Formats: sequence, C-alpha cells, structure tokens
Amino acid sequence: MNQLLDDILKNVTKKVDHAEIYMEREQSTDVDILNDKVNHAKEENIVGLGIRVIKDQKQGFAYTTNLNKVDETITQAINNSKLNNIDENLTIIDNNKVYSKIDGLYDKKLEDIDLQEAIEYSKTLIDLVKEKGCNPTAGGYGEGIGTVDIVNSNGVEVTESTTSCGASVSVNVEDEDVVSSAYYYDLKHDKNLDLELIASKATELALSSRNAKPTETRNTSVVLDHTAAVSLLGTFFSALNSENKQRGRSKFKDSFGELIASENFNLTDDGTIPGALRSSIADDEGTPTQKTVLIEEGVLTNFIYDAYHAKKDELDVTTTANASRAGYSSVPTVGFTNLKLDFKESVDVSDIQNGIIVNSVMGAHTANPITGDFSVEALNAFEIRNGSIENPIKKAMISGNIFDIMKDVKAINSEVRQLGSCITPKILADNLRVIG
Repeated sequence: MNQLLDDILKNVTKKVDHAEIYMEREQSTDVDILNDKVNHAKEENIVGLGIRVIKDQKQGFAYTTNLNKVDETITQAINNSKLNNIDENLTIIDNNKVYSKIDGLYDKKLEDIDLQEAIEYSKTLIDLVKEKGCNPTAGGYGEGIGTVDIVNSNGVEVTESTTSCGASVSVNVEDEDVVSSAYYYDLKHDKNLDLELIASKATELALSSRNAKPTETRNTSVVLDHTAAVSLLGTFFSALNSENKQRGRSKFKDSFGELIASENFNLTDDGTIPGALRSSIADDEGTPTQKTVLIEEGVLTNFIYDAYHAKKDELDVTTTANASRAGYSSVPTVGFTNLKLDFKESVDVSDIQNGIIVNSVMGAHTANPITGDFSVEALNAFEIRNGSIENPIKKAMISGNIFDIMKDVKAINSEVRQLGSCITPKILADNLRVIG
C-alpha cells in the first residue's frame, strides 16, 4: 500500500467504524481551439483525496487537494457524519476480491506529455479543416495520465493507472445567407488518433448539409446515427439504474423478468472490455469489474448496482461493480461502465424506402424519464428515398417514445462506435413523427 494512504487509513480507522480513502492523481495537457487559432493551452498536475467514513451507521465525507491538511479533512468527514441520519444500508466492501488486468487501457507513448506537441496537433487539425473548405469554430486536443488508489478499513487495496487521448472539432461553411455546421470527435486510451479522419468526418457532414430543403410532416422510419442514438437512449438506460428503480423513477421498476424490448436486442454492462473507454480493473469503491447482462433477447434480467443500492434492494442481489464517482470530490453512486448494444437483426440503409437519417439531436435532455416521450430537433438530417441518402433537411422535429422504439429496434449495418458509456451501431427506429 502507498505509505501515505496507509498512514491516513490507520489514523482515521481509530476514530470511526469503517473508512475508505479514494486518491486521484492526474497529469494532463489540454489545448482549446477557437475559430481558426489555438486559444488556450494548459498543463495540469492534480492530486485529490476523498475520505469517506461510517460511524454509528452514519456516513460522512470530505475531500482535499492539500495533502498537508489531511488531519483537518478527517475531522471534517467525521463531523459531517454527525449531521446525517442513520442508514442501515451503508456499507464498505470486503477484501475478498480478485482483480484481473485489462489490456488496452495504458499507452506508454503518453507518459511524456508535451504541451508544445499538443499545440502542434491542434494546429494540424485546424489546417486539415481549412484544406477541406470549412472553417474551424471550436475544438481541441488533450492527453492525460490518471492514477486512482482505493483503500478501505476492510483491507481493500486497488491501484490503477490509465491514459487518454482525445480530439474534437466543430466546423462551419457558408450556405447561402446562413452557415452549415457539424461536429466530430474521437477519444481513446492510446496515442493513435486519426486527425485526418476527425477533420474529414466533420467537414464532409457540414459540406453535405448545405442547400437544405424542408421535409414533409409524416410518420416514417428514422435512422439514428451514433450521436443521435446515444442522446435518445439515455432515457432508456436510466430506467436500468437501481437508484432510479428504488426511488420509483424507473419505467421498469416492476418489470424484472419481463419482455421490455425487442427479442432481437441484447444489452450488457461490461467494465472488462479491453481498450474500451469505461473499462477498469475495479469500480469506484473497489469491486472488480464484471460483465452484467441487463437485457437478454428483450427480457429485463438485471439492474446496475453499487454496494449500497444492492444492500437496499428488495431483491436478493449483490453489487454489479457499478459504483461510479465524478472524482475525488464525490462519494460513490450508481453509474454505467461500457454499455454494449447487440442485435440479432440488422438492415441496410438501402432497404429503407422512405425515411430520414439524423446525425444528432437537440433537446434530448427534455425527454420524460418516466413515460419516455420525447420531442427533439433533428440536426444534420437527410432524406432517405428508395434506399438512397439524398438531399439535406432544412429544419425538422422528431417525436416519439424511446420505450416504444426499443420494442422493435433494429441495427443498421454500420461501424460500431463508443460514445461515453455506449457502444453501438447506428439504429433504426420505425414510425416516428417527423415534423417539417
């Protein structure tokens, strides 16, 4: 164990029933693009410490970025516990775990983070966009190394280091008396970003979105590109969170073992996928990550849990290794790792006689989390006629119900991308309302 953490744990354990120390160290370089110039570049080296205690079945928490103030932070955590109510479900995991290394999460090439190199990468991205006839409006490039240590009074010790590398760009191009715009990004654990691809995806979308025409109002098939799909699916996924279930905010709170989606559809939460963005050896309270089947052939087979919500649940369940934190400044809560969407059935765009394809949407956050109803603006949308993607659509709204969509969902034969937690192909939603 890290000697500092050992000393802190010994100190705090004398004063409480249970204790957990979460330490985060991060070294990063970030460059921001504004219009066609590098606007801001920074290097950061952050160390943060979160201390969670349980005393008399009351939880307290405090954090600091000043390692000279650890004693004050311990005192604050204990004092905070006194302000909380007794909760019999509070728990800290035991030391009976086996951790397995997951490949593809660390790239030695990212150990030597260089600010000037990151600036040059950003300038290259700007130049590539200009070469393709568009104007960069925003974006950036970043690299980082992060290390997390978790120790607790039950003997748990976890340490893991991961690397990250990402770039993004927003572009626009003149389109008669307005502008046509688009956005693309990529994020990986290794230093293997294709800046040419990022620039090409954004500029091609912006250029092909020019000279848009109105679409007719109708019920029709809608192909949701990766970004649009992930935005709308957030409402569906939230219903699989045990905290939402226990608070009565989940559509599926009483649907365990029932058919809730197409028999063509399987969904897993898997924190062990090599190289995936949300993979790790353990969740944020030290439970080894695992693969959890949430939906099998359309049937709801599980929710995601951390240790607290598993103990609280009316079902006889254990944690699914889905404790998640925003960082050292927060306590664990329930969150997804890598959500992998699998489909038995897929179709080609060429099979669609009439419909639209939507790259992204605006307003997905306004969807009703209980009913699943949504109404969003379609961005970078195009007509599909007789199996062919044709003219861009000027302005359109699409509305429907995400739970209904998932009852007949199909995959589009396309590349699979990971955006945030979600690993998905493009998907087909039938019979949505398109308002021109």
